[in-house]
Amino acid sequence: HHGALDGRYVFKRSYGDVIWAKGKMEEDYLVRKCGVPRERVEIGAPLLPANWNARDKKRQEFQPYLLFFSEACDTSGGRQEEFYRDILPPLADLARATGRKLVVKLHPAESERERAGMLARILSAEQKGATLMVSGPLTEDLLVKAWFGITILSTVAMECAVRGIPCFLCKWLESWPYSYVEQFIRFGVGIGLSDPSEIVRIPEYLQESPVSAEVRENCWQAAAPGRLREMLVTSRKAYTTAVR
Repeated sequence: HHGALDGRYVFKRSYGDVIWAKGKMEEDYLVRKCGVPRERVEIGAPLLPANWNARDKKRQEFQPYLLFFSEACDTSGGRQEEFYRDILPPLADLARATGRKLVVKLHPAESERERAGMLARILSAEQKGATLMVSGPLTEDLLVKAWFGITILSTVAMECAVRGIPCFLCKWLESWPYSYVEQFIRFGVGIGLSDPSEIVRIPEYLQESPVSAEVRENCWQAAAPGRLREMLVTSRKAYTTAVR
């Protein structure tokens, strides 16, 4: 599955003998939350992309961006402008107070023109001066410069955790029934915010909740070298025996 978690295992059936999870967080979710038999789940992520560790190697003393990962919530019935009204003004104020920029990173399914109109209606002139909107692929340059990430619910929380970037989750806006936010928080992948008033306290939370190496391991553990080949050979032998 391309995302951090796949809640559809609650009701879908997999015909594979083994389901590969990317790390302990996904393994726990499949077994505890979705009821997949533990013996059918094995941890085995692809090799971690080399540039995912860029934050550790190029860490700056001052990260200039507050990185908000926007989502196309309105396509699933969410009221996007109301969500923005909750999140963006206090983030822009925090950016101004700390000498940083609020970067609104759009999801590929979002319209830059439409979202720009929302920002114009929601933010004051001073707040807009501290805000940038970015579309297109998520780049390492953005992530390396991120003081923290914040989103409602997105796999990008896991991508931040692997890179050692704290990510905040707006729990009061979660509408999906799969308990992804709960699982992220359970494994330290995201820091939950219960109300917009907590955004002003983010600097305090950053001091209290650094992203540890254990959290990164819980998100992503590469499969042992040769494991996929071993599984395919075993499967082929079993098939050949059955045919004979």
